[in-house]
Amino acid sequence: MVGGGTDVDPFASTYGGQVLNLTVNLYHQVILRPHSSTKINLEALGESRDLVLTKNRFIYGTDKKFDLLRAIINYFLVKIPSGFSLKVLSPKTNVLGLGRSGSAAVAAVGAFNSWLKTNLNRKEIGLLASDLEINDLGWPGGKQDGLAAAYGGVNLMSFGPGDKTRVLPLKLTKKAQTEFHRRIFMVFVGGDRHSADQQKKLVTGMSDKQKLTAMFALKKAVPPAVSALKKEDWPGLGRILHQGWEDKKKSNPAVTNPIIDKFYALALKSGAYGGKISGSGGAGNMFFLIPPQKKQSAVKALVKAGAAAVDFTLDNQGLTVKKYDN
Repeated sequence: MVGGGTDVDPFASTYGGQVLNLTVNLYHQVILRPHSSTKINLEALGESRDLVLTKNRFIYGTDKKFDLLRAIINYFLVKIPSGFSLKVLSPKTNVLGLGRSGSAAVAAVGAFNSWLKTNLNRKEIGLLASDLEINDLGWPGGKQDGLAAAYGGVNLMSFGPGDKTRVLPLKLTKKAQTEFHRRIFMVFVGGDRHSADQQKKLVTGMSDKQKLTAMFALKKAVPPAVSALKKEDWPGLGRILHQGWEDKKKSNPAVTNPIIDKFYALALKSGAYGGKISGSGGAGNMFFLIPPQKKQSAVKALVKAGAAAVDFTLDNQGLTVKKYDN
């Protein structure tokens, strides 16, 4: 919600990053079924792959759609006793920009963690999901998506300097959550991209003084945003969101384009305090904060202009694992 991008290295490891984020109920689900043979069947993104379990690590690059699942299997490989089937169920809503790979990775890691009894906690699962993307697969990015999916709720996160990571869950009252949800909406504005491509542009820009200054402004906005949220100061939080969007565009101009700018301007015209494109930007879902009496008409205006309304609620659970006897 606020501070996104400051969790990406080298900014986070050098200067320390800070992020305020929230999670919604657009879940990835993973069904893992062990069996007695050495066969592995993977299903995701409407496709399937058949593999064979051996002691050798699976290679990356030739089948990129399934690289993330291969990386997770490789991590647990020495503990996996047999073949299995693993199916990833994605949300019906297009979750581009809403931490989709991080959410899927956390769900898969959680399933293996339960099966293999590796006793990873929420923080370890979230960081592992991010580490596999960033370091094993070489996808530039931050750590907040995996942690958000693992923890759920609203969280204040800090990253670095160095490798330090801290997650502080913010316990909002039921009333505050209700009032917050009454004032937020999301729309899908289309497009497609891989987050790693966007993050490469962000990382490259960190050597530019003006873009780096914008990154510090994004980080500086987090404590006031936390305060406004706790006080239920919705106009104040909206102003922070709006300024954050301006700073986000300065830190990485690739987060926006004429279509995104059009929808943002229309949302402001319809009464929104402020908002942003979710995730690394360039496409996907946009989030806005608005007075509740103007919410319905604003959504209608954006839908009329070509966006798709997104039905969601706030999530307080994060990763959950259920076991079933065959």
